[in-house]
Amino acid sequence: MDRRMTAAAIRRLGDEALAREPSLGTLLGRLADAVDDGRATEAEGYIGAIDARGLAELLAGAHSRFWAVLEVLRNVLVFAPIAVTWFGLSLAAGAYADMLAARPELVSQPFLLLWEQGFGGRLLFNFGTLALIDASLIGILILLSFTLHLRSELTDVAFQTSVLLKESEIRAVLGQASSLGALDVSGPDAEAILADMAAEERRIYERASEREGELFSLEGVVNRLAEAAARLERAADAIARR
Repeated sequence: MDRRMTAAAIRRLGDEALAREPSLGTLLGRLADAVDDGRATEAEGYIGAIDARGLAELLAGAHSRFWAVLEVLRNVLVFAPIAVTWFGLSLAAGAYADMLAARPELVSQPFLLLWEQGFGGRLLFNFGTLALIDASLIGILILLSFTLHLRSELTDVAFQTSVLLKESEIRAVLGQASSLGALDVSGPDAEAILADMAAEERRIYERASEREGELFSLEGVVNRLAEAAARLERAADAIARR
């Protein structure tokens, strides 16, 4: 894949991301321009700013606005029953104090009974109304949690597969863009880099030649040792025959 093909692949990813997240689409477009123009340092900066996993989830459709709103609503409503209960208790405590100030003889009456009776008309909602509101909020929470969990279970396998495939595509394109910058030796330091590479190649060749010469010398020594061993063996045989 050459420079223009890599830039075109990045632009296609940018077009996909532009509809969902304009900032990511703009970033990918700038990366494509940097790759196409051979600006390796700038391209490396853009590549470092891109999260392949997050981009894959975005392009695979993880961020549905409807389901995102439902999830935020569920998370906020978790605290709603507690807030409503304590707000009702604060109002009830104030109404109870006013009622006892006006009618001290009711101090022996249970607090919840007086609250259910509305503290003599001093409170708009009684204890039963507050309990109904709390139960309704908890029921909504249960329904939202069940719906979100069911959607996650039904779509999780297919969605994760889609995300992994898209992530592998993105990483392949980004890796290709990065390698184009790493392999670019057309800048002002190209001659120096090539000279260093040639010098290193000569050093490797010289070391290989030295090792080859040492190997030949060692082979000669081994041959001479073998000949000496053969002579010793013949002499030992001759002595044994006597």
